[in-house]
Amino acid sequence: MTLITSRSGGLLRSLLLPLVAFLLLAPAASAQSVFNAGGLGLLLEPLDARSRAMGGVGTGLQGWHMLMTDPAAAGGLNLPSITATFQPSTSQVADGPEVGGTRFPVIGVSYPFGRHVVVAQFGSFLDQDWEVTANRTLDLAGGPVDAVDRYTSQGGIGQVRLGWAARFGDQVSLGANVGSLTGTVERRFTRELDPDQVGSDVEDYQVQGRWRVSGPTAGVGVNWDPSDFLRVGVGLEWTGDLTLAPSGGTAGAEREYDMPLTLRTGGSFTLAPDLVLALGMTRADWGGVDADLGGDAARDVVWGYGGGLEWGRASLRGRSMPLRIGYRIQELPFHFQGEASDERALSGGFGINLADTETMPVARLEFSLERGSRDAGALSEDYWRTTLSLRLAGG
Repeated sequence: MTLITSRSGGLLRSLLLPLVAFLLLAPAASAQSVFNAGGLGLLLEPLDARSRAMGGVGTGLQGWHMLMTDPAAAGGLNLPSITATFQPSTSQVADGPEVGGTRFPVIGVSYPFGRHVVVAQFGSFLDQDWEVTANRTLDLAGGPVDAVDRYTSQGGIGQVRLGWAARFGDQVSLGANVGSLTGTVERRFTRELDPDQVGSDVEDYQVQGRWRVSGPTAGVGVNWDPSDFLRVGVGLEWTGDLTLAPSGGTAGAEREYDMPLTLRTGGSFTLAPDLVLALGMTRADWGGVDADLGGDAARDVVWGYGGGLEWGRASLRGRSMPLRIGYRIQELPFHFQGEASDERALSGGFGINLADTETMPVARLEFSLERGSRDAGALSEDYWRTTLSLRLAGG
């Protein structure tokens, strides 16, 4: 095992302070996408900025890193490491208002023990932040009254996992993790009556509830490097029943929802010196949750495809700054107003070392920017998503 020198250890501690402040002071998430209102929310994979810039390829990327979608990729991390990803985004439907919010899709720490690496991670899964407003006319005893109904959901479903990874020879790395779904979901319905018609003494009607999220989850993965120019990866992710338990005085019984078994495959190939092509695919069967949601709410099998290029010859003031571009297509699991929904995004980004020791980088910043759209029948939503990832002391 390689040990951090006192010089790099002091540098790591100095870099951890702004990272902790960054996590504590970041703004809370707000309503992000109208597509979150379908089913259990909007699928939000736990990817970092490099994966996003490369077309959402989350398995089989060259190098060593912490990704929940690729448990084996941590097998070569020979220094204690920490990574955090910060992701603000905005979306807009037609000529409607622009809404936005912030997420932390990946946060993780790793520690090597000989050739074995222990990893603890928090990752995103389903986003539950949305708000829908409807104007209505109610027939009351005194005649018709204008009203505004507001449906609001806040929270999200994430996952916490403890994992292991190791290299076996120069060609194979294996990884596995186990953990639990986590998070809370708050729903609120508010009806506001027109005060000019009913008077200012009539209060708005409001009902709300809060639910805690739980459920087992686990993943396994393998990466194979048959040569210095090629890496191929496969990952399998299992999630048991997602349980929503009422809390905080909310009435009702627990509800369980069948979650999918997800297969991910990907690979990266060096086309030329400093030019890498990455391709990836995902498959998940959400058919089991359809009956739990009342039928015709979810698709059966959903597929995702992505790819990207990474050019490593660019530099900034003598520091290596690889440039990336990618494109992805993702079928979303839940219907929106009875229509199947899909997501497409064009992405780009870069990475740069912020601090180095004599032999390796100890602080690295990754950046990506995505321009995408979500479509369901006649409804279309455009979005911008920025992703920033900071890695400290990674090998």
